[in-house]
Amino acid sequence: MALKEEQGLGNWEIATAKKLVSEYRRKHRILEREEFEDLMQECLAHWIVARRRIPPGLDPDPDPRPPVSYMAQVLRNKLTDMVREMTADKRAGDPGALSLDAPLDGTEDGITLGDVLADEQADPAASGDMDSRHARIDLARAMALLTPAQQRLCQLLGEEGLSIKEAAERLRIPRGTLYEEIKRIRRIFDQQGLSNYLKD
Repeated sequence: MALKEEQGLGNWEIATAKKLVSEYRRKHRILEREEFEDLMQECLAHWIVARRRIPPGLDPDPDPRPPVSYMAQVLRNKLTDMVREMTADKRAGDPGALSLDAPLDGTEDGITLGDVLADEQADPAASGDMDSRHARIDLARAMALLTPAQQRLCQLLGEEGLSIKEAAERLRIPRGTLYEEIKRIRRIFDQQGLSNYLKD
């Protein structure tokens, strides 16, 4: 296996990454949510780090051919880890039930769904603006359908007022991936009849 120090990536490296990313996207549907180019970028960045770990001159294999099988194994490991992480994130975002004790506004001492329901049952006429309370409950239900990463993105773009560029930098993800997440969030809000809560 011959690894030479190079400034950029060789054609064989790009071809190997393309083949594996395509293969994994077909095999694991969860990766279809990510842009092909973003997956390529992550895999190639991981490969560049991995190939630097082999000190030049210590490679016992004098074979001048490129180490395609070694690179393929490194990228398979990376893609498998990504699938596991995404699957875990998806499971964490699955709503079993909306907690009555969870604050609706995300603060520690905020009003909870249990408080709202107790107020409505005690005295519906004195509970204030019912439409806004129902809207908060609907919003909390929609937020519970989002993954933790999507909830964080909503917080950055909504409460903290960051731009797309600033949110991408804070989360350390490509803007293309962030736009895809926003599309998924919009779909969830649309399905819940809450599209008017999202800024255009």
